[in-house]
Amino acid sequence: MHTWADGQDKRCIFWLNSLAGTGKSTIARTIARRYFEKKQLGASFFFTKGSGDVSHAGKFVTSVAVQLGSSVPSLHGHICAGITNRSDIASQSLRDQWHQLVLRPLSKLDGTNCHCP
Repeated sequence: MHTWADGQDKRCIFWLNSLAGTGKSTIARTIARRYFEKKQLGASFFFTKGSGDVSHAGKFVTSVAVQLGSSVPSLHGHICAGITNRSDIASQSLRDQWHQLVLRPLSKLDGTNCHCP
Protein backbone atom coordinates (compact mmCIF):
# COMPACT_ATOMS: atom_id res chain seq x y z
CA MET A 1 0.00 0.00 0.00
CA HIS A 2 2.79 2.43 0.78
CA THR A 3 4.30 1.92 -2.68
CA TRP A 4 0.95 2.83 -4.23
CA ALA A 5 0.36 5.78 -1.89
CA ASP A 6 3.85 7.15 -2.56
CA GLY A 7 3.07 7.27 -6.29
CA GLN A 8 5.49 4.50 -7.22
CA ASP A 9 2.66 2.38 -8.63
CA LYS A 10 0.93 3.53 -11.80
CA ARG A 11 -2.52 2.31 -10.74
CA CYS A 12 -4.92 5.15 -9.85
CA ILE A 13 -6.94 3.16 -7.35
CA PHE A 14 -5.86 0.74 -4.67
CA TRP A 15 -8.68 -1.72 -4.10
CA LEU A 16 -8.63 -3.22 -0.62
CA ASN A 17 -11.03 -6.15 -0.73
CA SER A 18 -11.84 -8.84 1.83
CA LEU A 19 -14.61 -10.28 3.96
CA ALA A 20 -16.43 -8.09 6.48
CA GLY A 21 -14.65 -7.77 9.80
CA THR A 22 -11.17 -8.58 8.54
CA GLY A 23 -9.63 -5.16 9.23
CA LYS A 24 -9.94 -3.28 5.90
CA SER A 25 -11.19 -0.11 7.58
CA THR A 26 -8.50 -0.30 10.25
CA ILE A 27 -5.80 -0.64 7.60
CA ALA A 28 -7.20 2.25 5.53
CA ARG A 29 -7.53 4.54 8.56
CA THR A 30 -4.01 3.67 9.70
CA ILE A 31 -2.55 4.50 6.28
CA ALA A 32 -4.55 7.76 6.12
CA ARG A 33 -3.39 8.74 9.62
CA ARG A 34 0.27 8.10 8.74
CA TYR A 35 0.07 10.21 5.61
CA PHE A 36 -1.80 12.93 7.50
CA GLU A 37 0.98 12.99 10.11
CA LYS A 38 3.57 13.26 7.30
CA LYS A 39 1.48 16.12 5.79
CA GLN A 40 1.02 14.08 2.62
CA LEU A 41 -2.73 13.47 2.82
CA GLY A 42 -4.96 15.78 0.80
CA ALA A 43 -8.23 14.41 2.15
CA SER A 44 -9.91 11.29 3.46
CA PHE A 45 -13.47 10.12 3.96
CA PHE A 46 -14.68 6.88 5.45
CA PHE A 47 -18.24 5.63 5.13
CA THR A 48 -19.71 4.04 8.24
CA LYS A 49 -22.93 2.09 8.00
CA GLY A 50 -25.72 3.64 10.06
CA SER A 51 -23.70 6.68 11.23
CA GLY A 52 -25.59 9.73 9.97
CA ASP A 53 -23.70 11.87 7.46
CA VAL A 54 -20.96 9.28 6.93
CA SER A 55 -23.38 6.48 6.09
CA HIS A 56 -24.23 7.91 2.66
CA ALA A 57 -22.50 9.88 -0.08
CA GLY A 58 -24.35 13.18 0.45
CA LYS A 59 -21.48 14.92 2.28
CA PHE A 60 -18.63 13.11 0.54
CA VAL A 61 -17.67 15.71 -2.09
CA THR A 62 -18.05 18.76 0.12
CA SER A 63 -16.03 17.06 2.89
CA VAL A 64 -13.22 16.20 0.46
CA ALA A 65 -13.27 19.73 -1.01
CA VAL A 66 -13.03 21.37 2.42
CA GLN A 67 -10.11 19.12 3.39
CA LEU A 68 -8.30 19.71 0.09
CA GLY A 69 -8.74 23.48 0.42
CA SER A 70 -7.26 23.31 3.89
CA SER A 71 -4.37 20.92 3.18
CA VAL A 72 -3.41 22.41 -0.22
CA PRO A 73 -3.63 26.20 0.20
CA SER A 74 -3.27 26.88 -3.53
CA LEU A 75 -6.56 25.01 -4.09
CA HIS A 76 -8.59 27.11 -1.67
CA GLY A 77 -9.28 29.97 -4.09
CA HIS A 78 -10.20 27.60 -6.91
CA ILE A 79 -12.65 25.73 -4.69
CA CYS A 80 -14.17 29.02 -3.50
CA ALA A 81 -14.56 30.08 -7.14
CA GLY A 82 -16.44 26.85 -7.79
CA ILE A 83 -18.84 27.67 -4.98
CA THR A 84 -19.25 31.24 -6.21
CA ASN A 85 -19.97 30.02 -9.75
CA ARG A 86 -22.62 27.60 -8.49
CA SER A 87 -24.08 28.92 -5.24
CA ASP A 88 -26.49 25.97 -5.25
CA ILE A 89 -23.65 23.44 -5.58
CA ALA A 90 -24.66 21.51 -2.44
CA SER A 91 -28.00 20.66 -4.05
CA GLN A 92 -26.44 19.53 -7.34
CA SER A 93 -25.67 15.93 -8.25
CA LEU A 94 -22.58 14.36 -6.71
CA ARG A 95 -21.07 14.24 -10.20
CA ASP A 96 -21.54 18.00 -10.67
CA GLN A 97 -20.20 18.68 -7.18
CA TRP A 98 -17.15 16.49 -7.88
CA HIS A 99 -16.37 18.31 -11.13
CA GLN A 100 -16.94 21.80 -9.69
CA LEU A 101 -15.32 21.40 -6.27
CA VAL A 102 -12.58 18.80 -6.80
CA LEU A 103 -11.66 17.99 -10.41
CA ARG A 104 -11.80 21.52 -11.81
CA PRO A 105 -9.79 23.06 -8.94
CA LEU A 106 -7.19 20.26 -9.11
CA SER A 107 -6.87 20.72 -12.88
CA LYS A 108 -5.86 24.36 -12.30
CA LEU A 109 -2.76 23.41 -10.30
CA ASP A 110 0.44 23.46 -12.31
CA GLY A 111 2.28 20.89 -10.23
CA THR A 112 4.68 23.35 -8.64
CA ASN A 113 2.27 24.89 -6.17
CA CYS A 114 0.51 21.88 -4.74
CA HIS A 115 2.76 20.92 -1.87
CA CYS A 116 1.34 20.87 1.60
CA PRO A 117 2.76 23.34 4.14
